[in-house]
Amino acid sequence: MNHCHTCKSNVSSIFNHLILVTEKISDHSNGDVADEFYYLCKEDIAAMKEIGLDTFKFSISWPRVLPKGKISGGVNWKGVDFYNSLINELISNGIEPFVTIFHWDLPQVLEDEYGGFLSPQIVNDFRDYADFCFREFGDRVKYWITLNEPNLYSKYGYATGEYAPGRCSNYIGNCTEGNSATEPYLVTHHMILSHATAANLYGHKYKASQKGIIGITVNTEWQIPKYQTVSCRKAALRALDFKLGWIIHPLTFGDYPKSMRNLVGNRLPNFTDEQTILIKGSLDFVGVNYYTTRYAEKSNSSSSLLSYTTDSHVNDTVEKNGIPIGELAGGNWIYMYPRGLRELSLYVKREYNLPIYITENGMADANNSSLSVDEALDDSLRITYLQLHLSDLLQAIKKGADVRGYSVWSFLDDFEWASGYTLRFGFTYVDYSNGVRRYLKKSALCLKTCDKFSTTLNRSSFPAGFLFGAGSSAYQSEGATYADGRRRNIWDTFVIEHPEKISDHSTGDVADEFYYLYKGDVALMKEIGLDTFRFSIAWSRVLPEGKISAGVNWLGVKFYNALINDLLSNGIEPFVTISHYDVPQTLEDEYGGFLSPEIVNDFRDYADFCFQEFGDRVKYWITINEPNLFTCYGYATGILAPGRCSNYIGNCTQGNSATEPYLVAHHIILSHATAANLYRQKYQAFQKGIIGITLDTAWQVPKYQTVANRKAALRALDFYIGWILHPMTFGDYPKIMRKIVGSRLPTFTYEQSNLVKGSLDFLGVNYYTSKYAEDSNSSSILLSYTTDSHVNNTYEKNGIPIGEPTDVSWLYIYPKGIREIVLYIAKKYNSPPIYITENGMGYTNNRSLPVGEALKDSTRIKYHQLHLSYLLQAIKKGVDVRGYLIWSFLDDFEGASGYTERFGLTYVDYNKKLTRYLKNSALWYRNFLQKETVGFSGF
Repeated sequence: MNHCHTCKSNVSSIFNHLILVTEKISDHSNGDVADEFYYLCKEDIAAMKEIGLDTFKFSISWPRVLPKGKISGGVNWKGVDFYNSLINELISNGIEPFVTIFHWDLPQVLEDEYGGFLSPQIVNDFRDYADFCFREFGDRVKYWITLNEPNLYSKYGYATGEYAPGRCSNYIGNCTEGNSATEPYLVTHHMILSHATAANLYGHKYKASQKGIIGITVNTEWQIPKYQTVSCRKAALRALDFKLGWIIHPLTFGDYPKSMRNLVGNRLPNFTDEQTILIKGSLDFVGVNYYTTRYAEKSNSSSSLLSYTTDSHVNDTVEKNGIPIGELAGGNWIYMYPRGLRELSLYVKREYNLPIYITENGMADANNSSLSVDEALDDSLRITYLQLHLSDLLQAIKKGADVRGYSVWSFLDDFEWASGYTLRFGFTYVDYSNGVRRYLKKSALCLKTCDKFSTTLNRSSFPAGFLFGAGSSAYQSEGATYADGRRRNIWDTFVIEHPEKISDHSTGDVADEFYYLYKGDVALMKEIGLDTFRFSIAWSRVLPEGKISAGVNWLGVKFYNALINDLLSNGIEPFVTISHYDVPQTLEDEYGGFLSPEIVNDFRDYADFCFQEFGDRVKYWITINEPNLFTCYGYATGILAPGRCSNYIGNCTQGNSATEPYLVAHHIILSHATAANLYRQKYQAFQKGIIGITLDTAWQVPKYQTVANRKAALRALDFYIGWILHPMTFGDYPKIMRKIVGSRLPTFTYEQSNLVKGSLDFLGVNYYTSKYAEDSNSSSILLSYTTDSHVNNTYEKNGIPIGEPTDVSWLYIYPKGIREIVLYIAKKYNSPPIYITENGMGYTNNRSLPVGEALKDSTRIKYHQLHLSYLLQAIKKGVDVRGYLIWSFLDDFEGASGYTERFGLTYVDYNKKLTRYLKNSALWYRNFLQKETVGFSGF
């Protein structure tokens, strides 16, 4: 479904008048030509048919069919012929007309004669105009909207004066006449009566024979209490009353909301008994125009200068504590908040119990004249915007909202009122400099080709054999730290010696007690339908002293055998990490762990033991988890175990941020390659497994489109991903690292280079977020890995975050990054098979929330839907991605954040014996894995 209102007009409406007498249009333009839909409608309908629209929403121009505004003033039959031809052409192409009778374009003659909607005279003239429309077009039109957005028309036309007819009090806006305290209410009152009179006429005179339905369309945002206080919650409800309820409440119950009666007093007109009966129940449906959501906060304004704009005593904003409510998606007022559409639909169902058509939903691109047409057609953000809103709308439908249709705003780029042509809302590009020629944007092509614009993502959308799962690690989830022969690792020591480096001063001593509760967890995994479960083996649980020569803890081995067997018996493939940050403390004490080349042989022996004991059943091996992150935060900044850094970088008592990170990474690369070589030579042929390594990644976006910033982004990728992956692909570190780091970067011998080169069967990619990269001119003599790349990484540009913020300070939702990072890896590193071994987001561990509320993790669902959607795009472009694992299966101990963040699909109640509860995201994942459509399936 789609629509258009700005077709060429050769007669005068109040908007024609406004643009002639004021400078209230951004680019001083007008709708005189607009898209010339009047002449080009057949071409546009052909495009609608090609796309596959069910219906097209358009408005009839009142002054085009009744130039004098009244039947008595005569009919313009050429105008009537145009709409008859339009309707017939739509129907002959299988497209249902969805017709708005009035879309803000009041005939100027009525405005001049009696003030338009300021006068009750409008009611009869509107009735006669509507009657004419029903009579002339109603035999083919089954969906009627009487008036478009009367609340917006009244607010911006009579309270702020920004839109036609441009009236307001001079203390509110730049107006020469008007009264912002009274006129908005008077206009709305007459619009409500106009609607009801026309609807009543339709019901009595035409409905039985024409079999159509009639409603009204309102513009509204969802309102979120800015803070969880009583006053903010009340403010949010008042805001809804003053915007949505202003129109829908009287049309449902016969009078305005009580909050409006209380606050506006005698400035709010009254309905007579007869009018109450007329308006009550006069809607067959309500059309909802939704674009964004706002925060609502109580306003203590007590000015004697009254206005509709302040009467609600609500201050609504798009940010809280400096963070926008969502990603900016059009002009300066559309912030992407798809959940608002769901909440609004459920609110309308709950409060008014009306059938709903979403009659407008969309976002705008800036009309950037410097872009080529081809560049302007790439509207990926619009695709994301619509996908997310339709997904949330589907959730509302499943919860009982009676939503019957969805219409995108808009079919064509067009004249956008006060914004003129500075914004492009269409999914059809209109080239205003080339005879208003049309081009379908990517969003339109997606409508055409993507199963009716579907994010019908389920497991069958992905290649056969693709693995879906979730992950964990030993220290973060197992607990049982000193049970059954396990000895300390560097994290056990770190949390004891540096409790100040853990947000809540907690430890992993108990964690989730996965060691004891794994059978119940595996049952939950089976219930969700996981293909695979990633876990790590605790080195010091199977080899307490870190070495084979010091003895094996067979109770630890027994645990992992039992876990692997239980997974397999439930149809779940083990995906095993050999080392996940937890070096045995004895090796750290003896020779400094990964600071020493001695670690290479000890890791080889430990890995050999794992292959020997578990490899007959394990087909997916990760040698080491995130060596780049482990090295950076363990040896450059010191915020993770073992907590080493230069004292000019962080709060550390020992370490060298300029050399140790490079040394540790070097030994990790050799440890991986040695273990992988051993596996290939000794086990792979008969165990038939594969072996790889997992890297932490973040896509790097040049902060500004300059050569310096583009180079900075590439350097950042080299210093973080290439640091590990380049030697494993090509046998040495990236050239830029050799150039900048110099002698501090270790060298590989000829034999080592051959050993590490090609040592990956696959690459594990852990992706959470992206960053802006900007060239840094730092030239400090205090060297550190953290500054060697000469890149300044940030999460914002010009005060706007790179993506939607989450509760986790460093994690912004930027799903495009997962596509870009795997495309980059495939292109630069010879297309290794890739498994997404971690992808997820966290919520704050809000201890005041009841468990039932904490299970509602809709943002996590959105996060995964988006990332899977972008990942699928990469696969379709040829990237060899073979699996996707969510981090994490359980809420767990999150390193330096302790238990302050919850990343899990499964809620762990730390106050109630670690009881598990599946979150909504786990239920979503279950539906996804059972091949149930996740998202939406059409229009």
